Amino acid sequence: MPAKIQILPDHVSQVIAAGEVVERPASVVKELVENSIDAGCSQVIVELAGGGIQFIRVRDDGEGMTPDEVPLSLRRYATSKIREAEDLFAIHTFGFRGEALPSIASVSKMTLQTRVRQSISGTKVVCVGGEIKSISETGCPVGTEVEVRDIFFNVPVKRKFLKSIRSELHQALNHFLKLTLAHPSVAFKFIHDGRTLHELVKAESPHVRVEAVLGKEIYDHLQLFTFEDGEIRISGFASLPSISRKSAEGIYLYVNQRVVRDRMVYKAITEAYRHVIPAGRFPAAVLHVVVPPYAVDVNVHPTKAEVKFRDPERVFQAVYGALHSLLEPASFVGPSTREEAFIPSMGFKESSAPGPPSYRSPTQLSFQKGYEGGFLVARDAFPVREEGGEKSRVRILGQIHGTYLLGEIEEGLILIDQHAAHERIVFERYKREYEAHSVPVVQFLIPVVLELTAEESLILSSYLEELHSMGFEIDQVGERDYALRSAPSLIPEKDLTETVREILKDVAFLKKEGREGEILHSILISLSCHSAIRANAILRREEIEELITTLSTYSFSATCPHGRPIFFVLSTEDLAKQFKRK
Repeated sequence: MPAKIQILPDHVSQVIAAGEVVERPASVVKELVENSIDAGCSQVIVELAGGGIQFIRVRDDGEGMTPDEVPLSLRRYATSKIREAEDLFAIHTFGFRGEALPSIASVSKMTLQTRVRQSISGTKVVCVGGEIKSISETGCPVGTEVEVRDIFFNVPVKRKFLKSIRSELHQALNHFLKLTLAHPSVAFKFIHDGRTLHELVKAESPHVRVEAVLGKEIYDHLQLFTFEDGEIRISGFASLPSISRKSAEGIYLYVNQRVVRDRMVYKAITEAYRHVIPAGRFPAAVLHVVVPPYAVDVNVHPTKAEVKFRDPERVFQAVYGALHSLLEPASFVGPSTREEAFIPSMGFKESSAPGPPSYRSPTQLSFQKGYEGGFLVARDAFPVREEGGEKSRVRILGQIHGTYLLGEIEEGLILIDQHAAHERIVFERYKREYEAHSVPVVQFLIPVVLELTAEESLILSSYLEELHSMGFEIDQVGERDYALRSAPSLIPEKDLTETVREILKDVAFLKKEGREGEILHSILISLSCHSAIRANAILRREEIEELITTLSTYSFSATCPHGRPIFFVLSTEDLAKQFKRK
């Protein structure tokens, strides 16, 4: 009877181990770039073909390896960074497990060339499926070049899980950009199918790198901050309340310069912004957490993407405290006041982290001034259509804080969110005009120039036809510069760039979620949002009447296109209870 428990063959165990480290082409890019940075390079060039599925090449000018070190680097657990078990609690490098190169080699056709500065020639090794086919002397520049072809060629099940070329490219570019933000002193280049998508020169200041990666428009809304709580140091850039994003992809988190994910830190960030930006929106941030190596365990995840803090609550309070201090009203200052300071060589201000935010009671309701008795009085109440076809009447009472409309109806009081109401109206109008191919547009005598990131440029080039059908005429005039020659007439010209960027973010998010069928709908929503009346906008009586009259043509149970309620009713019965009449 054969034994139930057996030792797996080496080739099977190698594939299993590789699967923990190499999830997709982006994993290869991340591991190889981190190795290049550990090698002390001043330049890294990443080149992909077919989203990395066909081909990946990473070149650096780091210290390289000697001929004797090359075969050792392809064996599991072979590393130059760990000697004793205690060294795991004093990690100062990115790669330390000794798994990256052998894992990549075991699931691809890999060629490695490397040369140290003291040698006149280098070493070339060819691996197929983890097996070394040849090692030879070669001529090559100082540093290391790793070429990876046909990833998962020998693991067809794993290869089937890879997504489209564009999706894999997006993931690889995302990993690449995260690493570039943490190392402004290193020059980076990213090439895909022969086209340079990103080229970042060395920068003395992190400001230059942050602006180059995130774009000037986002950078102009960022504020540098520093914070220290004992051995914990927090610093980076975070957005002021003037901007927010639909997803958390704009948050870049680093622990001791290592790119990580950490739910607790993300929770601290969202908690700090809870009462500052709308619910469901996220800030943009490049956040560095620096703690002593013994205070964090980086060995808890095969890809080193997660860490474990010795005192997570203290880190939470430090991150929250740093952002809370930044978001104090007194600290809302312009970009010109930014200090040239950054982790790890920076000074910190002394401060203690405040506790969790306290609840504030709502501001007392007040009506717009300048009307009879503080109210906007309607001489004749006008009809609002209800679902049953009958009409009830709304008497306008006023506008609250330039944001909500207050009216009297038979059932009590009705409060209407003017932005949500107008957004629904504009959405229905855009939808009708789009279906009739009659979206009114405005032509610009002087085109509006858009400076996009590499990711935004890729998305835009894929959806130019859809945007054109919405009234946008956009031409490429540079590597990542575009000329906006026309746009839907309802969008204020000052909001054009923000609107296009918001559309591209929404499209990228939907593609990532596999919801391409919702893209046209999402574009209509973005157009409606940016064309609608904003909060804190004082309306004239005639404008309020027109808004509610137009809204009456739709079901009053409707929400805005984002799903937020347009109105709510405070019934006469509820009023009586509040005043103890019942």
